Amino acid sequence: MSDLYPTQICLTEEEQDAFRRLADELAGHDPVTETEDFVMTAQLLSSRLPERIRRAGLHFRRTGDPSGGLLIRNLPVDPLPPTPDHADYGLGIRLPAARVFSLASALVGEQFGFQPELAGQIIQDILPVAGFEDTQQSISSRALLELHCETVFTEYRADVIGLLCLRPDPERIARTVLAPTAVLLPLLDARTLAVLSEPRFSTTVDGSFLRGSGLTDPILIGPVRVLDGDPERPRIRCDFAETRGLDDEAQAALDTLYAVASEAVIDTRLEAGDLLLIDNHDAFHGRSSFRHHGNGEDRWLLRTFITRDLSRSRVHRPGDGRIVDTDYAAGSNVMTLSR
Repeated sequence: MSDLYPTQICLTEEEQDAFRRLADELAGHDPVTETEDFVMTAQLLSSRLPERIRRAGLHFRRTGDPSGGLLIRNLPVDPLPPTPDHADYGLGIRLPAARVFSLASALVGEQFGFQPELAGQIIQDILPVAGFEDTQQSISSRALLELHCETVFTEYRADVIGLLCLRPDPERIARTVLAPTAVLLPLLDARTLAVLSEPRFSTTVDGSFLRGSGLTDPILIGPVRVLDGDPERPRIRCDFAETRGLDDEAQAALDTLYAVASEAVIDTRLEAGDLLLIDNHDAFHGRSSFRHHGNGEDRWLLRTFITRDLSRSRVHRPGDGRIVDTDYAAGSNVMTLSR
């Protein structure tokens, strides 16, 4: 386990009040039916946040963090209803906490969504759902959520993932973990790094995207590189539950990366009001198992996808909106399922 920890910003009472005041000003804009107006207003209002908060957010947007994350604590998230029993209700995006979330997100980029994920809402509920306890999806609980980068099957994946904790699990056993490249890549030998940098891997479209698209058959994407870009600070593209090597040497390199990443984890317990911003190209993230109760007191997070350059996905955002809508079964990178 790494002794690194995300840079932390703990809000004072005055800074909490600033978020509340600005969130109240944002209340007249509907994040579902007026998404563009909502996000634009949040961006304008974020310029009035305390300088200390703005500086931390802008610094993370520009240079990242050795841990792969930035942790902003004590954000105001009350009042809260009971934790819903299903994420598809889209309850969280209507809460005052969602407005606070968007104010902070505006400091690091542009919020956007994917049509299969809760009909493209820019803020999604992350909570345990009965029947999905042992899956590799965000709505699982009993299963360890494997280390991964988010939505590695698409070229338009988020640059930053935002996770805002509304309610921790009652037993306080759930842990969000990071495995940053700053720690794990120096532990890999030159040959392993070289293989990971070659297009010798495949990955599958996430189960939640298949479910949201009404699809049942798996979709295999590839070939892809696990490491890409500047050799001094490569971008990672891998979901250890979904990514596989296309040959024995590639799989061996992936197995080595997994072993090293598992030893490099940074353990974080999110409490109510904690916002963890994760660099999706610079760190893997995952989650430990925890108990699902179904009594309204379960763990509840809000999640958003953030990009530094919204124009990259323009061709797949109808009407130049904020929702990526594409047929994942029809892309030029779809591989045959028989290998």
